[in-house]
Formats: sequence, C-alpha cells, structure tokens
Amino acid sequence: MHFAFCILHFAFVMARSVKRQRRPAVSLEEIAPGRFLIHDPQVSGVLKGEGIFSGQLFELTTWRREGLLARLRGRGFRILTLDDLAAQLPDLPRPPPIGGPGWRPFSSAIEQISHFDLRNLRWRALAPETRAGALGVTIYDGWVLRRRKGRGGAAFYLAVRERGGGVGLQPLDETAAILTGYAQSLTLDEQRPLVERSGARIVLPDVELPPPHRRLLTRVATEDGERLLVDESGWRLAQAVFGKLGVQLHVAE
Repeated sequence: MHFAFCILHFAFVMARSVKRQRRPAVSLEEIAPGRFLIHDPQVSGVLKGEGIFSGQLFELTTWRREGLLARLRGRGFRILTLDDLAAQLPDLPRPPPIGGPGWRPFSSAIEQISHFDLRNLRWRALAPETRAGALGVTIYDGWVLRRRKGRGGAAFYLAVRERGGGVGLQPLDETAAILTGYAQSLTLDEQRPLVERSGARIVLPDVELPPPHRRLLTRVATEDGERLLVDESGWRLAQAVFGKLGVQLHVAE
C-alpha cells in the first residue's frame, strides 16, 4: 500500500513538473499600449474583470495596470511589456574618438559614401573629389560610414585612418553603426530635440534610428512619409526608446 502511494505521488509530481516545463517562456506580451497577447491560457483567470477578451487578445480597461502586472508576476507568470522591450534595447557603445582626415578613392564611378551627421543624426552624403585623376572622398578617422556600390543594399563601417593618409573600413552592422553615431553625438552636447504636435498626435524627430528601436516604435506609432507620429498612449514609450539613444524628447509648447 505504501509502495503504491509512493508511485502515485511520484507520478503526480512528475506531471506537475512537466506542466511547469511546458509553460511558455512569455505568459502575457504587450503588443500595443494596454493590448496584450495571451501565450499562457492560465493567466486568463487573473485577467477576468480587468478588460476585454478577444480570442488570444486581451485589452486592459481598468486603471489597475501596475497592480495587475505585479500580481501576475507574483504568481510566477512572465510578463513582457512595452517598457520591458524598451529596457532591453542595446545600450550605446563607448564612442570612438574622431581624428584627422584621410583620403579614400572610390572603387567604382557609382559608389556613394555617407557619414553619420552628429548634429542632425542622419546620414549625409560626402561630396566626391578628384585627386590625381581618381575620384574619392575625404573621410575623418573614427567616422561612422554608410557605403553603397550601386542600387543594392548598404554596408556600414567605422573609418580607420591608415599610415600614408589612406582610410581603411572596419565593418559594422547597421545597428552598431547607428548606435556608435549616437554615442559620438553625445560627446558634442546633450541631445534635447523639441517635438511638435500635429492635432492630437506628436511628431517624432526625423532622425535615423537603429532597426530594433524603429521596430519597437512602430508598435505605437503611425508612419506619415518618413515621419513617425504617436498619440498620448505611445508618448511614454517613444521617450523611453529615444532615451536609450541618449536623446531626451521635449514637446514644444
């Protein structure tokens, strides 16, 4: 009898263990302000009375957001909010210093090289020059560069001045390149751009953004040409995303 009880108890413990192991990595994920995707159906019992269900989607309609999320986390559920995603964005690297100028000839007549403008936070094309019959550009050591060899995709680099006055190119991915540019911009002065209102929405600065930062912003922003606009519900996330880039947004009154 005791042996049979032990077997049943072991089976029960194992079943609970397997059930715990199968719990999704994320139980509840915020996909837009106040709107969540339910990955673990077990959270539904806690969410009842707090909002509207539509299949796997849940819209929070009460004011008890922080208390509700704390209660869910206290019960072992993993909650991923937009604020969490903003906090997980990559940090700025240590900015490489900018040194003296060098010269780099083009590899073809259709090559284009731009550098990251530290004042305007955008790519700026370098004006071609001719030296000894060769077409090329002047590049400063430490500049972040975007290079195009035609109509294809761009490649990104950090300029490294070589002996003899030439310029070598250290490859970077797009995110690392733009983050490096933002880090260098902060060595000039603090970035505190003013943003303007367009009706009930706020127009975010027309600047180059690293791909993960832009992807996160598109969860709360609408695109109008090259501009991104957010309403009041997305304003806090926009401030958090730009804050990860060292940029403090302020609304012009």
